[in-house]
Amino acid sequence: LIPVGGQPAELDRLADTLDSLFHYEPAVSRVVLVDDFRGRFDVSAHVPPGLRDRTVVLANPRDGRGNGWGPGLAVGMLHGLGWIAANTDDGFVLKIDTDTLVIGPFARAVAERFAADPAIGLLGTYSRTPNRSLDKPEDLASAPAFRKLAKWATVWRRTSGSQWPHLQCPLFRRDRVVRRAIRAAADNGLPPGRHCQGGGYAVSRSALAAAAVGGWLCHPLAWLWTPCPEDGVVAVCVAAAGYRGADFNADGEPFGVQHVGLPDTPERLVARGFGIVHSVRDPNWPEAATREFFRHRRRAAAPTQGST
Repeated sequence: LIPVGGQPAELDRLADTLDSLFHYEPAVSRVVLVDDFRGRFDVSAHVPPGLRDRTVVLANPRDGRGNGWGPGLAVGMLHGLGWIAANTDDGFVLKIDTDTLVIGPFARAVAERFAADPAIGLLGTYSRTPNRSLDKPEDLASAPAFRKLAKWATVWRRTSGSQWPHLQCPLFRRDRVVRRAIRAAADNGLPPGRHCQGGGYAVSRSALAAAAVGGWLCHPLAWLWTPCPEDGVVAVCVAAAGYRGADFNADGEPFGVQHVGLPDTPERLVARGFGIVHSVRDPNWPEAATREFFRHRRRAAAPTQGST
């Protein structure tokens, strides 16, 4: 599951990210792209020809409304997860961004971790980062918004979709949908704002199915006016369905994922055994050079048989 939109450069990033994905995990059954370009570009034309029969392009239902990299992205990801729940039966969903690269096999490790603890529905960078010196704080930046949205009634001076004040109360369907999800997640133990970092995380099939059956994926547009980030909203829906998140980002584990930049040099990311890294848009290394480093490794190696 990959969102794509914004600037035309995202299309080149998408092509390289897909190349990295299928090099290391050629058995991926389906790629779902959530298109936020609103018809300005043909996203499918930038998918490598051999992969187009396994690729589905869905329009982001926000249709240009709201903040595209916050709640607008949440709308697109819930829409994509809902489609996957209804149309596939694969073991898990990997969500990545276009500034994420796959640098090694990961599927078997993720599947085995979900199988080992069925209560886990979300894997990635959850409470600790790959750089343990940069562990996430207990009170995350988005926590105040989730706490406010859980209230029965309150006032927002402005929202993502409007500059006008908004009275939040359960008489409005969108407020009711959001509040129910957040309160259900809290009842199941999710701290406000806790999430797997959105550059790369996995959702188990059982958690996805439970979220769909519970109705937590049915109203993605209800989140459009909120200030909530995509990864926080997905964590809420997984927790509301009764599943918990967990870290899977130590050395030798798949997710070398953090919020800004890469957690180590490209060479050391390989040596540490990560399979998925984010973000190649790093202030310390030029993106083009980072992508070329990993592209050269793929070209120098024989195609992998994947890890499934």
